Amino acid sequence: MSQHTYKSSIDFITDLCFEYIETYSFQRGEEFEKNNQLNLSEYETLQRRKLRKNDLTSPQELKLNELKKLVGFTQYILNEEGEFHFSSKKINSFKSTDKEAINLKNILKTEINEIPDWLCAPKYRDAVVFYDKNNKIITSLNICLSCQYMETEMFNHINGDKLTYDLLKQFFIEIGHDVE
Repeated sequence: MSQHTYKSSIDFITDLCFEYIETYSFQRGEEFEKNNQLNLSEYETLQRRKLRKNDLTSPQELKLNELKKLVGFTQYILNEEGEFHFSSKKINSFKSTDKEAINLKNILKTEINEIPDWLCAPKYRDAVVFYDKNNKIITSLNICLSCQYMETEMFNHINGDKLTYDLLKQFFIEIGHDVE
């Protein structure tokens, strides 16, 4: 069983040594929403059939498991194999010394006075991927601006102040993300 970890955004960014970042937008847009609804519908149909008759063919079982990963769980910019989410679009790239990366570091260092506590499940639509000098991914930061929640990966939570999310939203808008 996986154990939940919690780290402040201040400790997260202070402990992180990176060469550059890439920002991504994912799980957005009309095409994504249309495909997501089709996937959800197919998943529910297969799931009902499995529960009622338990007569799925081998290809149908594989499809059900594939769809479960897409609609049954919170989606992250990187999956367990380190592959980017199929809907991800790289928006920008910045060296650690660029003003945008410095701005992001400062945002994540915002003093934590009030951690948002919404009761919704996060739907990550924005992410930052951190790279080392050898172009290897160090970690990613999945950000839900709606629920004001962050995780590096499943069960690895990053706590930020309410103001942090307002600043992140402005940051993403300024660098070209389609933030609702």
